[in-house]
Amino acid sequence: MKLHSVINFVLFQAVWFLSLLLEGQSIYVTPLVIALMFYLSKQKKHDAILIFKALPLGLLGEYIAVKIGLLEFHSYPFPLWLVFLWASLVLCINSSMSFLTSLKFWQAFLVCLAFAPASYWAGARFGVLNLQFPLIQFWLIYGLIWSSMFTLILFINSKIKAVLNTKSL
Repeated sequence: MKLHSVINFVLFQAVWFLSLLLEGQSIYVTPLVIALMFYLSKQKKHDAILIFKALPLGLLGEYIAVKIGLLEFHSYPFPLWLVFLWASLVLCINSSMSFLTSLKFWQAFLVCLAFAPASYWAGARFGVLNLQFPLIQFWLIYGLIWSSMFTLILFINSKIKAVLNTKSL
C-alpha cells in the first residue's frame, strides 16, 4: 500500500474515531481532517465532483434507514458528524479504498454487504446510535440498503473517471 493511501486511511480512521468518541464535539475538528484529506488528494477535481454527487446519496441512504426504523441517532434525522464522516468516506474511494473500484460491481456490493453494517454496530456499541432491529435483521436489511447505495456511488465514480479521462485526452 502506498504511503498516500496509508495516510488517507489513517485520516479517515481519525474522523471515524473522533465522531464516535466526541460525537457533536467532533464537528470542530473533523472538517480540518477532511480538508487535509482533500488537500492531499491526487485527484482533487474527481474527488470534488464525487463528493458533490455521492454525499447526497449516502445521506439519503441514512435518511431512509432512519425513516424505516433501522437506525436512531441522538439527533433527527442524523447528526452533523455523520455528514462529515460520509465526506471523509467518499474521499477514500479513490485512495485507500480504491481496491473497491477494481472489483466488479456485484463483488463490491457483496464486500459492502458483509462489512459496512459492522461500522454501525460499532457505533451502537459506542452509544452514538441505536439499532432498532435484532442484529441479524439489521445487518441484512441495512446491508442491502447501504450496499446498493454505495455500489451506485462506485458506479458514479467510474463515470466521473471516464468523463475526466476523456477530457484529458
